[in-house]
Amino acid sequence: MASTMSAALPVRRDLTFAFISSLSVAVTLAAASIAGLVLGSHGLYDADSPLVQVSRGGDAANLILGLPILLGSMWLAKRGSLLGLLLWPGALFYVLYADALYLVAAPISWLFFAYVVTVTLSAWTLIAIVAGIDAEEVRRRLDLVPARRVGIALMLIAVLAYVGLTAAVGTSIGDPSSQTGMRPQWVVDYALGTPVLLLGGALLWRRTAVGYVAASGLLLVSGLNGLAFAASAVLDWQLSGRVLEPAVVVVHVVIAAVSLGLLAYFERERSDERC
Repeated sequence: MASTMSAALPVRRDLTFAFISSLSVAVTLAAASIAGLVLGSHGLYDADSPLVQVSRGGDAANLILGLPILLGSMWLAKRGSLLGLLLWPGALFYVLYADALYLVAAPISWLFFAYVVTVTLSAWTLIAIVAGIDAEEVRRRLDLVPARRVGIALMLIAVLAYVGLTAAVGTSIGDPSSQTGMRPQWVVDYALGTPVLLLGGALLWRRTAVGYVAASGLLLVSGLNGLAFAASAVLDWQLSGRVLEPAVVVVHVVIAAVSLGLLAYFERERSDERC
């Protein structure tokens, strides 16, 4: 597997360890999500929590969306697909983001240790993959893609996210009882989710090599998070009777559609059609 991948893909080092580590991430994600679905019906999660993605619906969304996309990107990369290689770190970042929410917001249980393992493995594996990619070769292969326009779009998504976050946080300042349950979401979004979109967009806009490496994965993360939020809300409404807010679901579906549309636009033209 390693020699085939190395020969077909723009990588500087063997990716066997990253592949094995990613499989471990998939196993721990699946185990924690299945356990959450089972234990969630016995009071694992706070029924009054506003955190849609830390719930049985979130567990189901991880199994339905996150896990197949992670395994699918790995499978594509193994077959020598450049798209699979570039989506692979994005799929890992989605897992990192999703389980970081559980790590800081879910009630303490034995699953806490599964979240720690998943977040840690996802982070280090993502770094190992990106560090092993020949970024200049990726830029050469993608030299026809609309980098500046997509970079601007990524930065705009990040700015809009910052505006929404800041408005939400601002309403709770001076009123400790107002939306305090959303603090873990705000922390993860401010510290993890939104900065990478802004930085990745800026690097792509400047047409740096690492921007080309990161763009596909970041667009995947943005789209997948929108779908996961909407799916979590709908699924938890069905599984646990949580109040459903259709307008919020629609907004996240629109975010997902825009992000995945940008991904398709970015990947439409290549200088190497076989990659």
